[in-house]
Amino acid sequence: MQSSSNDSDTGSNTTSRHSSNDNGTALLYATEETTKFGIDLQGNPVIGSADAPLDMYYWSDYQCPFCQKFEQNTFPKLLEDYVKPGKVRIVVLDKPYIGQASETAARMAKCVWRTVRDEKPDAFKRWHSSMFDEQGKENSGWAQRSNLLEITDNVRGVDATAVESCMKQNRDAVIASIDADVKASEKNGLRGTPAFIIFDRESTKAGKVVGAQPYSLFKKAFRKISDA
Repeated sequence: MQSSSNDSDTGSNTTSRHSSNDNGTALLYATEETTKFGIDLQGNPVIGSADAPLDMYYWSDYQCPFCQKFEQNTFPKLLEDYVKPGKVRIVVLDKPYIGQASETAARMAKCVWRTVRDEKPDAFKRWHSSMFDEQGKENSGWAQRSNLLEITDNVRGVDATAVESCMKQNRDAVIASIDADVKASEKNGLRGTPAFIIFDRESTKAGKVVGAQPYSLFKKAFRKISDA
């Protein structure tokens, strides 16, 4: 893990809308905040407590097999041990780079969030997980628009018709949001996926984690940034 610091404060707008899971724990919410690290959260799902001391910015490509490995092996335990207790909040960002189908999936992700964020934000996590569960080989055709919409239609709480309309009607805004995600990753020297920046919101210390690393490495990374 490489450590760095970011002392800039861009200010924030903490307007947010929370959703709760069946146990009453707030998981996903929408916000217009810009973090002190410079990540614009508008248009991106945020998982966890708005008051969590640590941010983890998470870039993925829905065609990336290493992202699938992280999602299935490490992400669930991070949610249980760090996100739900309010220690870490995760910002889901897109970095499509494997092929055109990656771009299609990223645009759909942005539109899924646009359609569920006000009333059913937790539905995004179900959709996000379904994409990785249904992942096929890179550029094999599984992530073509029609198949992604078929998968979307089977996700509880997500309206595939509304998502398809969003992809047409909000094309420019969606592309701009993805471009902002990609530029943020490049600015911080992140090339592949999955890639992460862990950021202490009070001290503004930050560090990188790259790849489908095990839970133990994230645990050490969180501790290192918190103690920096």
